[in-house]
Amino acid sequence: MEVSRIPKNKLEALIEKLQPYQTDKGLVRLGPNGDGGYLVPNDLEGIVACFSPGVDLTSGFEENSCKLGMEIYLASVSVIKPNLNLPDDIYNFLSKYIGCTNNKDFLTIDEWVKCVKIEEHFDLLLQMDIQGQSIVQF
Repeated sequence: MEVSRIPKNKLEALIEKLQPYQTDKGLVRLGPNGDGGYLVPNDLEGIVACFSPGVDLTSGFEENSCKLGMEIYLASVSVIKPNLNLPDDIYNFLSKYIGCTNNKDFLTIDEWVKCVKIEEHFDLLLQMDIQGQSIVQF
């Protein structure tokens, strides 16, 4: 299989964009204290959906996002069903890995978002904490 290489200047441009920067927004916690909870900028108004690949035993971040009015989209093969204190019809769960290709087990994040038919101009939130995921598909 041939793997295409990213030009060095594009990779450097991406790394530059990933640098932290100061905002005028304070932080707010979504999810529990400890595992499954995260501090995010308090700039969540207008975000219509939260995408969360790599679901595990806790989903407090996603529950809090739902309570803020966001649609919730979760994906994982590591659980049969997310551990949420929400009715099943309130969230969307996909039993697939989110990866770099589309096939019966994997879906790219672009294809995932496209499948749920959210308009391009809407603001979305990505919560991704997937350390320990060892499956890679090329």
